[in-house]
Amino acid sequence: MTAVIDALFTEFGKKATERWLTLAWLLGLSFVAALWCAALLGHAHALDVAMLIQRTRSHVNRAGTDPVTVVVVAAVVVMAALAAAGLARLLVAIVERLWLLEWRGRRLTWPGRRLALLDRRVQAEYHGLRVALVWPRLWSILEDHKRLPVQNARAGLDNAAITVSWGVLYALLGCAWWPGLLLGAGLAFGGWRHARRYAHAYAILVESLVDVHQGELAKALGVDLPHGVITADEAGQINARLSKGSSDHPERPGPAI
Repeated sequence: MTAVIDALFTEFGKKATERWLTLAWLLGLSFVAALWCAALLGHAHALDVAMLIQRTRSHVNRAGTDPVTVVVVAAVVVMAALAAAGLARLLVAIVERLWLLEWRGRRLTWPGRRLALLDRRVQAEYHGLRVALVWPRLWSILEDHKRLPVQNARAGLDNAAITVSWGVLYALLGCAWWPGLLLGAGLAFGGWRHARRYAHAYAILVESLVDVHQGELAKALGVDLPHGVITADEAGQINARLSKGSSDHPERPGPAI
């Protein structure tokens, strides 16, 4: 079962990269602003806006208007924002793995269980056909407009992982500034809800495409379907052909989309 989920998520991080970069600046700068509030206010005066303005103005006055100082401060802010964005990006991989975490043969989270159910349903319907093997091949023959809903669902999963990652960072900030804990909890909860929603949508879409395009898949692989659908004989042929004769193919499937 691990192989199936890994196959579906192999390029999860790669697909998120472009979307991540478009938001990195804004999210990073927002987090730097929250860090500034934490540094100036702490827990005792966490929501004291007047104090924040006063102390910020005091720091600005001390820094002065020297061009070199302004450039240095701007550079520090930019580097801090990029560092925060980079740290959150690294956390995405951890979040993904936590969603797919397995204990004694059972996925511990709802998104992981829903994606594992996808493999069981395809195997049950098509006599042992392995979705981890057939999905990359099926994806390669689909038209672009049929790929789009799947891509949107994957994008939703990507964004959910990103949201949870920022939630973790804000929750850690809550150790020094309690509003950060509230922000982090809200982001993590929202990201989790979206992960459930999009994992379900993704699984349904993949299963539906296998149902609807099994004939095209079999034809592309040179396997005849005398009954019009994949039966036990055809499932065995497809699995054997795609595994290239390797006995351990369930553990090392090809890449997903």
